Amino acid sequence: MILKKTSKFHRLVNVICLSELMFNKKNISINLFFTFFAFFVLYVSTDLTVKSTTDLKKEYRRNPEVTEFQDVKFYKANFDERNVELEAESLEIIDNLILNFISPSGTLFENGSEVFYSAIKGHLDQKKDVLTLVGDVVVSKEGADYASSRIQYNRKSQVISASGGVDTQYLDPKSLDLIKLHSRDLLSNTKDKTMRLTGDVKGKIIRKRIYEGHLDFSSEVMDFNYLESLVKLSKSVKIHRNNYNIDSGSAEIFLENFNKKLKYYVLYDDVKLREMITLANGKTQERRAFSEKLEGHQRTGKIILTGAPRVEQGEDIIKGYQITLRENVELVEVDDAQSSFSLKKE
Repeated sequence: MILKKTSKFHRLVNVICLSELMFNKKNISINLFFTFFAFFVLYVSTDLTVKSTTDLKKEYRRNPEVTEFQDVKFYKANFDERNVELEAESLEIIDNLILNFISPSGTLFENGSEVFYSAIKGHLDQKKDVLTLVGDVVVSKEGADYASSRIQYNRKSQVISASGGVDTQYLDPKSLDLIKLHSRDLLSNTKDKTMRLTGDVKGKIIRKRIYEGHLDFSSEVMDFNYLESLVKLSKSVKIHRNNYNIDSGSAEIFLENFNKKLKYYVLYDDVKLREMITLANGKTQERRAFSEKLEGHQRTGKIILTGAPRVEQGEDIIKGYQITLRENVELVEVDDAQSSFSLKKE
């Protein structure tokens, strides 16, 4: 009897424990569900907030402050000086930083100098201080004029870049030579007074006095130093001066030395000269010269060849350490005790 009662008691206890265990599992499941639900609600609300903020930012970016004007005259000044003057058919100002204009013509003022410009359309980023002009562009600054289909001017670095075919004109203040240039691309640093032209460069140097003639040249690259009045040419250089046609790998032109006893131009690397001279009998003859270096002295009219020079004049061949020619003069001067002559006379 006692054993049976004990057994029933144990079964009762087991049932109660099982009930409590099931009840606890149910509570745990409910708690887990509510915890998951709370996290889900928190995640959704946070995601919506982030999306809402992102959408607001996007909406803000999509809708900048834009002001438009027609037939406008625009002026901007700093505390101490004028900054920008602009006339245009239309002007669009975005967030008071970006200026887009049609048919602009105006002036930029900086450090006591002025930059004049005109184009079909333009863009001025006042934050970056960069002016971009497109279509029939003309820019002038400090004696230099630039014309191209596209020109960009960085006011901070004072660099003018142009592409798509560039015509440049510059009046050298020392020699008063007028230099006309054409190239595919141009980079001009108006602060350092230097300019580089690249791509099918063609140029003409015109003297102030018309009777002094002009010098034509072409190359793939040209570097011009305003302060030194120095022109450097490289790659496929060609120079035409009076009766002379000269080819070489590189060249220098010293604009200040035109009427001085110093060299006016120097050519280097595989120099080839061609000239038609008039002989004493009135006939014309081609003279060809070859050397590693050629110096042209404008005032004396001398051409000095060094570096294995050789002159071919008709059927005559002349070699020496240094050979000097004079324009349209049949006489050839040779400076070398071991010169070689091969002369044929009628």
